[in-house]
Amino acid sequence: MAQETWPGIVVRCTGGEDGTTPRSASSQSPDILISGTEPYEDPAFLTDPANYGESYPNSLYIGLPNYLYVRGKNYTDAPLDGHWNLFYAEPNILLYPYLWEENQLRTSLGDMNPPFSIEPGAIGASTDPFTWVPPDVSDHYCLVAVAATPDHGNPVSGVNNINSLAEVLSTNANIAQRNVQMIRGNVPQVVSKARFDQGAEGALVDLAVVFNNMPKGSSYTVSSGTPLDGKALSHSDSNTQDNNFKYAWTDLYIPAQWVTMFNYTMTFGSDWSGIPPDAIPSIEIRSEVVMDQSHPLYELGVEAVDPATGKARVSARGGPVRIITAGSVKTIMPDVGPS
Repeated sequence: MAQETWPGIVVRCTGGEDGTTPRSASSQSPDILISGTEPYEDPAFLTDPANYGESYPNSLYIGLPNYLYVRGKNYTDAPLDGHWNLFYAEPNILLYPYLWEENQLRTSLGDMNPPFSIEPGAIGASTDPFTWVPPDVSDHYCLVAVAATPDHGNPVSGVNNINSLAEVLSTNANIAQRNVQMIRGNVPQVVSKARFDQGAEGALVDLAVVFNNMPKGSSYTVSSGTPLDGKALSHSDSNTQDNNFKYAWTDLYIPAQWVTMFNYTMTFGSDWSGIPPDAIPSIEIRSEVVMDQSHPLYELGVEAVDPATGKARVSARGGPVRIITAGSVKTIMPDVGPS
């Protein structure tokens, strides 16, 4: 069979592919990418032709939120619109679709079909990463990615015999798979999430995380993969030094209808000194409206203090900044305490 350029988005099985079919199936796609437990700050580097040869190998962490991306190239001479899909499967040599079609992952925004628009000859990648907390049922998993366009959806849908599976995987270049090893470590004592939906009006806000009654030496990660002004939000600390503290992404302009899911994990340290006996550890994620003196709600706010320096914040006009909490999600841990 003569080689033909694939008339859709190519998700490579191997790094040496040139956009033609038939091709050889492989379980090491360089276009299914894992950033680990924190999202890439700016995933735009995945679409740089200079990085197309890189597969950025990484492992999945059991029991933790993992961030995953899909990449593809348009080898045609016309722009192509479509959407990414990503699935997971337990190890199986023949990955018939009935083994994984129900295991479809969502992005941080909650979208199972994040859209793309890729120009001729260009590389595209999911910017809002797929998010997954792998269950502890396997030593490794297989991830299956599809770049669906109007003329080319999931090519293996309905396939249930070995000859058809081999043919479809050889002659369709918009599907690929990648086997990934699992890492088992110290599973965090808290793994939780909180949805954020900005609503109909954009605003300047602080996104703040408030920790209370935390033992010293704790570790945590708070992250969201949905890009805001081109970058994901992620922060971690592996050795906290205080019982009560606050971290905030300050002065963020969040546009109307921006939606994401924050994931947060916490492993408690062993030094409970300084915490009253009846105090309960808690984590609270807040949306705080940032206001200068011209804001109509300014008189309702409280003085804004820089979480890093402890100093009062000053607006561009030179006056004191105030904040007002618009909403929050609080997780309390009443069953955690010194052993």
